Amino acid sequence: MAKLPKPKFYLRLPNGDSETLISLMVSYCGKRLVYSTGYSIHPQDWDAKTQRPIIQTGRADLFEIRRQLDELATHCLNIFIEAGGIAVSLKDFRERLDLRNEKNSTPESLKSDPDTRSTFLEFLDIEVAEMKAAKMKRGSWKVFELHAGRLKKFAADVYGTRGFTYEDVDWNFRLKLIDWLAKQNTQLAYGNKTLKVLRQFLERARRKKLHSHTDYLGEGWVVSKKKAEGQLVTLSNDELGILAEIKLAGFLAKVRDICLIGAGTGQRWSDFSRYSQDHFYRTLKGVTILSVISTKTDTPVKVPVNLFPWLIPVLERNDYATPKMSMQKFNDGLKQLCELAGFDERLLVVEQYFGRKATVKKSFAPKYELVSSHICRRSFATNLYRMGYSLAQIMPMTGHATESQLRKYIGIDGEMNAEEIALQIMQQKQAGTYQYGSGLRIVNG
Repeated sequence: MAKLPKPKFYLRLPNGDSETLISLMVSYCGKRLVYSTGYSIHPQDWDAKTQRPIIQTGRADLFEIRRQLDELATHCLNIFIEAGGIAVSLKDFRERLDLRNEKNSTPESLKSDPDTRSTFLEFLDIEVAEMKAAKMKRGSWKVFELHAGRLKKFAADVYGTRGFTYEDVDWNFRLKLIDWLAKQNTQLAYGNKTLKVLRQFLERARRKKLHSHTDYLGEGWVVSKKKAEGQLVTLSNDELGILAEIKLAGFLAKVRDICLIGAGTGQRWSDFSRYSQDHFYRTLKGVTILSVISTKTDTPVKVPVNLFPWLIPVLERNDYATPKMSMQKFNDGLKQLCELAGFDERLLVVEQYFGRKATVKKSFAPKYELVSSHICRRSFATNLYRMGYSLAQIMPMTGHATESQLRKYIGIDGEMNAEEIALQIMQQKQAGTYQYGSGLRIVNG
């Protein structure tokens, strides 16, 4: 028989300042049922750890809710047991719960509003709670939680206490949200992510039959990015070699080693910051290989550790494990390290900001101010490409799904094209065969 599920109860608005509905969630056989208990309670009377009301002297109503929730949890287990542990359909499970609630009348004082459809703002909290309960990766549900907070702030600022409904979200709503985000000086990628997450929440609600509204679907929902781009920030092989040779101690020595480990193996911070000896092995032919499964994409990758001359010494002095440090401290330290190393070349920075049309802001800044943990992965791919490795060889090491993704990620095709033309001109000049304008196509005005 399959393992018995554990019914869970949570509040639809756990941080609200008034009574909110209590929901039941049961996960079983790959299915997940969310069911309104019909009971409401003030968040201050709720114990999130026990998932039950806090029993208080003189509060018979709280005791009654607790008793009903206990009985409801038992009823859920009975449904599962009576079915012999097979996957009862969600429809049948819900109908049996409805039947139970009809047989056990709820005291009039405890009944909730007949229209128990959660509002959209309530649904945001419910859905994030379900993501956590379903053990979605923290990095994924945090994105939903972050942008849900933005949507609630927008609702409070623009719609007041009324909020907005599922049916309110249409093209005009989109324009209001864009204008509000633009006033917050929101960068383009972040603003577009809010729009995308809004649509994802709406789709999730529609699949759960909370609404049948579709005006938010269709093309052109996000704001188009302009073609303007700044210079790609990477550390070249020569610069990484300089970092490897600098005499350091303490904090910056630790930052340097983490940077070289990341730039020498090409993985994301979530992976290269957690290497241990278990991630490395030696093949039958004596080659040491890094083997890791990407935390973000679950993609397995294997990387030889002798690609760069400075990597093995760094791994050996750290016993093939990455020194421990938070990303924030590493990013701060990396800026200090690159400034110390003299990486002060001024680079073009292009920032795109959100609005009904994207706006572009251009500036220049020294390289050491622009470096962060992600520069390690970009440097790895870019340096290998410049060393002559093909995209097909680099892809299995970075985990990119297609060559076009990797080509765009490296972002040096335009630079290499210009560089090759310049080198050809230099070679022609040295050979005495260069003729000005020979490579240009003249268009008559």
